[in-house]
This record gives sequence, C-alpha cells and structure tokens, in this order.
Amino acid sequence: MPDRRAQLEEKIRAFSEQAAKAGQLKDKISELRGQARSRDGSVTVTVAPSGAVLGLQLSPAATRMNHTQLQQEILATIRAATQQAAQLLQETVTPVLGDQAERFKDAFNAHSHVLMPEAPPQNRPRPAPSQDDDFGGDSILR
Repeated sequence: MPDRRAQLEEKIRAFSEQAAKAGQLKDKISELRGQARSRDGSVTVTVAPSGAVLGLQLSPAATRMNHTQLQQEILATIRAATQQAAQLLQETVTPVLGDQAERFKDAFNAHSHVLMPEAPPQNRPRPAPSQDDDFGGDSILR
C-alpha cells in the first residue's frame, strides 16, 4: 500500500503543478493584446487574441477619407492587429505547452472563433443610400 500512496501523492503533485501552470497561462493570455496602425497612421486598433476589438483610435487624417476608404483602413488594421495577437498567443503558449500548443491553439480558435471580415471587393455595385442613413449604403455602422 505505501507504493500506491506514493503514486497517488505524485499524481496529485503533478496535477497541482499543471493547474498552477494553467492559471498562469490564463493570466498571461488575458493580458495579451495585438496592436496595429494603418500605413498612414490614421487608424490604430487594439485586439484581444480572440479577435475582439478592444480599442479603435482615429487620427484627424481619418476624417479626410471618404467612408469607404475609412472602412477599408479600419478592417485592414483590425486584420493586422489580429495577426499580431495570434502570433503573441503562439509565442506565449508554446514554451508552456510544448507539443500540446497546436492542440491548444485549435481549441482556442474553436472556442473564441470570430469571423474577420474580408477585404471588400473593389468593383462591386453599392446599394443606394437610404434617407435615414447619413453615411451611405456602405456604412461601417451596420
């Protein structure tokens, strides 16, 4: 019986270590942020690793763009910030999880999957603006 007790204590110790590592990893992930700035500096976006937009800053230069240009700049900057956040997530989990990092990434992406909008087609017909819509048919507010 002493052997079984030692095995049980070892398993409890190993489980406790894993739980502590998981807690530390969770804390690190919750602090991760991806940030990107548009080429001209008019748009800055901060995102969580899940892709959730946490911050959006527009410089005065953004007000000189038409709504379609601004929409494209915002979406492109969100994509860049999301890619940075994904890279930071990978760099954070790989040292802790080792060969399990890929499985974690798949599970994380499945759990927090956010559809990132694709770049809008350049030559698509635009719907006519409604009378209630000050921004036209392609408003980023929809």
